[in-house]
Amino acid sequence: MATTVIRHNETSEAYGALSDQDQITTLLRTYGAVLSTRSLPSVLNLYTTDGVLMAPNFAPSVGQEALKKSYGRIFSTIKLDIQFTIDEIVVMDDKWAFARTTAEGTKYWIEKGTQESHHNQEIFVCRKDEGEWKIARYCFSSMKAL
Repeated sequence: MATTVIRHNETSEAYGALSDQDQITTLLRTYGAVLSTRSLPSVLNLYTTDGVLMAPNFAPSVGQEALKKSYGRIFSTIKLDIQFTIDEIVVMDDKWAFARTTAEGTKYWIEKGTQESHHNQEIFVCRKDEGEWKIARYCFSSMKAL
């Protein structure tokens, strides 16, 4: 099981950081599960309306329409079978938090019919909108040796 560290300041403590941590943990675990189902509506629902995806070698995808296009491309190109580890969650206040994670497993190239190992490190910036934690910003990079 992953070790989850929560760090918070006096402000976040007053807002129940442990409850926020649990909600963010659920959000991130749901994101990991949605990647394997390749459900476009489900992944978009996890992002804020102004959410941003920053993937290596691509321009940032900003907002729901750009996210829809990017995840549509991703889901039509690859399938992921990964284990998602939450390394750290930092709740900064009642609206903002970030999480550091890793994802490791197998990436399947749909068109080619091939597979390769998958190992990424990731940063999620989360924002609480209308009482619900969502992904506001997400970026990742490969940890595979060059």
